[in-house]
Amino acid sequence: MTKPKSRRRSRRISTKAVPGSINSKVSPGGNDLDVQLKKLHIAEARQRLKTAQAAQAYAASENKMKLQQLEAQVSIARLDLEKKERDAALARSTEAENLTFTFYDEVTDESIRPALENLGNLGRRFPGRPITVILNSPGGSVLAGLALYDYLQQLRAQGHHLTVMCFGMAASMGGILLQAGDRRIIGVNARVLIHAVSAGSIGSVYAMEDKAAFCRGLWESLKKILAARSSLSEEQIEERAHRRDWWLEAEEAVSLGFADEILQAPDFSGTCP
Repeated sequence: MTKPKSRRRSRRISTKAVPGSINSKVSPGGNDLDVQLKKLHIAEARQRLKTAQAAQAYAASENKMKLQQLEAQVSIARLDLEKKERDAALARSTEAENLTFTFYDEVTDESIRPALENLGNLGRRFPGRPITVILNSPGGSVLAGLALYDYLQQLRAQGHHLTVMCFGMAASMGGILLQAGDRRIIGVNARVLIHAVSAGSIGSVYAMEDKAAFCRGLWESLKKILAARSSLSEEQIEERAHRRDWWLEAEEAVSLGFADEILQAPDFSGTCP
């Protein structure tokens, strides 16, 4: 008996590419998608970098602005502190100097105007406090000098103790101003000049007589001021100052009562070179 022939099944190898095999092929469409994804990822990374850099720059700008603001605040605080320290130092120095005002000038309407203003400011700011006037004057206008003299007397009436210190000279009206102080101090090398009122006049005889009488009245007023605290009478002052310039050294001014004391300096120590 003849056996039937077995049927052999023919197997066909599929031509379909298996992923990862050497025979696989990438379609053009898939390749484009992958490239696009990579480009997108790169673009996103670049954008993140730009955002981070912008944030960094903004933060740096903000910090710089805050730093500048803090520096400005520090500068303002420093200036304010320096101003307060200067004001405090000025107040201390003013107190230490006993409210000192210096009059180094000829006696005129123009020179006494700032003197009256400054002395008035001292009087208002420091009521009742001692005031010192340092004087060095060649004299000048009698009327202007009497105005300043009377103002100094007003300060005394308001309770200020007035000290007048003469350095250089207190000549003519300067000598009168020296008498305005409760305490009159003269430098050891200073000089005081006393003389009668001098003036010139032109015009009619009667006008010149009136002017002479007016000047004579002024001289009488000045003699009263000089004699008020001096050991000399008005007549004695008239006699010594008659038709001449009467110069007094510091010791003579004190001995006759035109000053209270001489400002003495200590002797130099050491040997001469």
